[in-house]
Amino acid sequence: MIKIFGGLQDNLLDLIEEILYEIAPHNWIINYSHISKVTLLEGYFKTEREADRELKKLSDLTRRKFSDTFSKITIHDEDWKNSYKKHFKPWKIDKFHWIPIWCKETYSVPKDDLKIFLDPGMAFGTGSHETTKLCLEMLVSINKHLSCDEKQTFIDVGTGSGILALTASELGFKKIWAVDNDEIALKVSKVNADMNSIDNIKYISSDIQNLDDTQKYGFIVANIQADILKKNAHQLIKLMDTGGYLLLSGILVSENDTIHTHYEEVFKSLNKQFISKKRTMNEWSLSEFQLVRN
Repeated sequence: MIKIFGGLQDNLLDLIEEILYEIAPHNWIINYSHISKVTLLEGYFKTEREADRELKKLSDLTRRKFSDTFSKITIHDEDWKNSYKKHFKPWKIDKFHWIPIWCKETYSVPKDDLKIFLDPGMAFGTGSHETTKLCLEMLVSINKHLSCDEKQTFIDVGTGSGILALTASELGFKKIWAVDNDEIALKVSKVNADMNSIDNIKYISSDIQNLDDTQKYGFIVANIQADILKKNAHQLIKLMDTGGYLLLSGILVSENDTIHTHYEEVFKSLNKQFISKKRTMNEWSLSEFQLVRN
């Protein structure tokens, strides 16, 4: 295993976070040391050739020559596993807990609380990133006001580790679809479902534009890049069932007005009545839409 690492200047941090979100899944980790007050970018790769290729890719995207300032070392697999695990810790919203599988025996969950065990592997979605956390907070919040009849269908577009689909299942949604065009992500999501004995999720390998819009969903979550959300606005809205919800995340605060307004215009062009809200968390934002019943 090859580890590449180096310090990040504060003025590069937002750019690096945005790029890593855009290229997920990836092997990079941003690690801030509260002791040294230094932000490190760390990457873990199987071969030196892969490490060099991914570092060059990152340099090209940022227009920074990281090879001049980053270090490269060979590490044992156990070192990689420990480093990978230390960045993902248990956390909760209200009475719902998300727990890395390696904490299963040490993390205590109150009797009546809900929980999901996760091993994100190389797929995006531990819940620690603001985009995923925004979706989870809204899902848990909206769920409090939904009846059983309103929790029939749920689709997670860009499922990554499957954390949103798994959460929906534990919250009581009956039929769930998890969609991704990355086979690794689908594999990780299936493993996480098995880990939690969840069997009501159907996995679909597909891009958004190829989804069947004759199938309607009561709850849609799309946590993906803003440009893809904008490009597929008509398709996502056509997937909505009457009274249903659409959550859009993966949107920088600077992009939110553009994306939100675009969706409002598409709703109007399709003669659909809707209610909309916005939420932000640090540099990231979420747009919520509900299709109003006639």
